[in-house]
Amino acid sequence: MKPAIITDSTAYLSEELRQLPNVYQVNLNVIFEDGSIAHDTNDPKEQEAFFKQLETQSSLPTTSQPSVGHYYDTVNQIIEDGYDTIFAIHLSSGISGTFQSGKMVLDEYKHLIDSYCIDSLAASVAMEAIIENIITWCQEGVEAEEIYRRATWQATHLDIYLMVENLDNLAKGGRLSTQSAVLGNLLKIRPLLYFNEEGKIVLFEKLRTNRRVYQRWHELVQKATEEYPDGIEVRFAHALDQEEVETIAQDMQAKFPNINIRINGLGTVISTHTGQRAKGMLILPLIN
Repeated sequence: MKPAIITDSTAYLSEELRQLPNVYQVNLNVIFEDGSIAHDTNDPKEQEAFFKQLETQSSLPTTSQPSVGHYYDTVNQIIEDGYDTIFAIHLSSGISGTFQSGKMVLDEYKHLIDSYCIDSLAASVAMEAIIENIITWCQEGVEAEEIYRRATWQATHLDIYLMVENLDNLAKGGRLSTQSAVLGNLLKIRPLLYFNEEGKIVLFEKLRTNRRVYQRWHELVQKATEEYPDGIEVRFAHALDQEEVETIAQDMQAKFPNINIRINGLGTVISTHTGQRAKGMLILPLIN
């Protein structure tokens, strides 16, 4: 098996993964009212410029999934490059049509290349973690069907919890009234959101203050360690709040020294809805 991987920009892959020759990416974008486009990236400098522009908007910009034409071009390039198997993993079908579009395109190439399309039911660090696992399993010689089974199992058993620190973007997006957003910001109310079993972002709990959110994350990690005897991995994602997240991760590591903990940045497409300083935590059950 000579495998290639297709993902989309909301995985916010590390530079090491992006440079791999068999990893291909299709991109989402953010479109403002005036027609200007912000490309999906978690580069800090571009993020700062993006948030400054976002502050001037009375309503949220829209986010667009990758063009079908780009997906066709990507699959054609993979075949031309000599790969015989594709693993595609995309942003949750509960919040984007990217997975459905990718599966539709790949189904048209069944006579030319084997393909396995995985709905992450999540975003960001969850996608990156599963991609890393797929690469490892391929290197270990695991068969394609088993890799697909494992990746799908992880996608359906992982948990992502999101904390929105500033409620303004939820109000601009129509998910919260302006009055409620102002009151919530004053009272330091922190909606703790999560991806449900359908891959949609819904309310998990309402908590007061960041500290209480972080305490709750510790409780959720403790529960997961008891639920998954093979172990778990924890990853944090953030929208321009590196220093705070590093402190959270250090506290978590001190309490759970045997758990692998990593940090990555959120990009413009996800941050459009969560706002600056939003933070997320992934709990990923391991497969031994």
